[in-house]
Amino acid sequence: MNNGCKLALALVPLVLLLTACFGDPQNSAAAPAVYVVDVDRVLTASNAAEAGRAHLAQARAALEKGYADLSKAWEKQPEAERARVLAEGARALSRQMGIEQQAVTGVVAALMLEEVKKWRAANKAGLVIARNSVLDAEPEADITAAIIAAMNTRTPKFADLPVVNVTRPTAQGTAKRELRPAEKPEPAKAPARERAGRNGAQEKRR
Repeated sequence: MNNGCKLALALVPLVLLLTACFGDPQNSAAAPAVYVVDVDRVLTASNAAEAGRAHLAQARAALEKGYADLSKAWEKQPEAERARVLAEGARALSRQMGIEQQAVTGVVAALMLEEVKKWRAANKAGLVIARNSVLDAEPEADITAAIIAAMNTRTPKFADLPVVNVTRPTAQGTAKRELRPAEKPEPAKAPARERAGRNGAQEKRR
């Protein structure tokens, strides 16, 4: 056996040892890749977000019309009562608008999450995180444009527009509120013994 063969045989155990420790570079799994998404941009710049804004505009118009109907229904009522009803109506409609906004944001965010999961699975990415949680990243790590493009092909399904039920004053109820006299406490009744005594005195005088 020549010296070259002896050297090759001597290197075989070393190569096997290094492979066992560090793995084969060609077969070893790549480190999980991390990508980022600008969530705020997706929730404002995508077609789904635009559809959400259009839905909210319709919801606001429906609520404002309901308030106008409420104001008209109570315009001939006493000012204090009318002011109370309108204030309660304004608070209720404001709360409803907040609910509508949260619902729309939830629908658009759910679509974004679906598209992020699809992209991550298709590209075998290890992790996708929000851009605002990252201090620094390569431009290639930002997949916001890809997510927006995917969302632009989706049609979000929002809840039905709100319906405002106006509470109208009834003529009977209003008349009762306006004409009912203030309640007065009943006069105190004399104790039973005193009444009996008085009755007895009257009988004697008779």
